[in-house]
Amino acid sequence: MNLAEALLAADAGKIMKKQTKDLEIKRLSSRIGEPFVLHLRELSPRRVNDIAEMTTEVVDGKPKQNRYKMVLQVICEAVTDKDFDNRDVLKHYGVATRKELFEKLFSVAEIEDIYTEANKLCGYGKEDETAAEVKN
Repeated sequence: MNLAEALLAADAGKIMKKQTKDLEIKRLSSRIGEPFVLHLRELSPRRVNDIAEMTTEVVDGKPKQNRYKMVLQVICEAVTDKDFDNRDVLKHYGVATRKELFEKLFSVAEIEDIYTEANKLCGYGKEDETAAEVKN
């Protein structure tokens, strides 16, 4: 079976379905007294590229990625929970946006963990597996 036949035989809905994952933030679960679980979704390649472009600045004529802005933007878009946009929640924590709320709620390590999991959903971190499969 060639690739065209395989693609035509496959369920397009399954192939195109975006991956999701639940991620518990244990420190916040402990402080709140109940599970604090984020719902993450895969971002499209185009959206990841847009985020990379919007967080890149030109410094001394060379492009420079602002990693902190990129990480926060990725997690803001990968976290699907609408509770982080609730006006009462934002007001309670003295912020105007989910990005500002995330900066207050999450530790540096938690931000990195959320970012890492979001990247995994987007396919990053699987290079070794792909390279091994191609070699075999």
